[in-house]
Amino acid sequence: MLCAFLFCSAQKGFAQNSNSGVVQLSGLVMNADSTETVFGVHIFALKTGRGTVSDYRGWFSKAFYAGDTLIFTSIGFKDRKIVVPDSVGDQYTIIVAMEEEVTQLPDVEVSRFPSEELFKEAFLAMNLNEEQESVLNAFAPEAVQRMVLTMPMGGSPDANYRYMMNQQYNQMQYRSGPTTNPLLNPFAWAKFINSLKKKK
Repeated sequence: MLCAFLFCSAQKGFAQNSNSGVVQLSGLVMNADSTETVFGVHIFALKTGRGTVSDYRGWFSKAFYAGDTLIFTSIGFKDRKIVVPDSVGDQYTIIVAMEEEVTQLPDVEVSRFPSEELFKEAFLAMNLNEEQESVLNAFAPEAVQRMVLTMPMGGSPDANYRYMMNQQYNQMQYRSGPTTNPLLNPFAWAKFINSLKKKK
């Protein structure tokens, strides 16, 4: 009976001593300016391998041992080390400031051709079919000028009103609507091809 009593007392004292070093660590992870919280930060204890992740508000709460070294890691921020203090009791709240890490990468120029001259030669050497040639020729500046000069002008009030309303609608759409893609503009392509042919 005496041995069993001593054994139970020793186990109880050992459990109390082991639990006395546990600290419920809670905290808020913020950026270095303390202007906004940082979510998805990994908090990892090196010795025990225990860890957690800050939630969408930047808040975390996890039980660690006193004296543990915690690593705070997140993409775009420098790693931060914090040691859990051993003289704060069983609960401790902190605010962790993460410093942003900016990595400047060198400029990369992606080009299929080693030089502009080779690109011009390859572009001018393309073989267009009849339909593509007719589309480009139809939107050539000379053809457009011919169409404008030969097109009969309607002098009726209805035609002028429709023309004015269309112009206002186009201006409003250009200011507030989605912008057009210049790569789909046949006038720009015709001007580009003509400039390449002139330079050659």
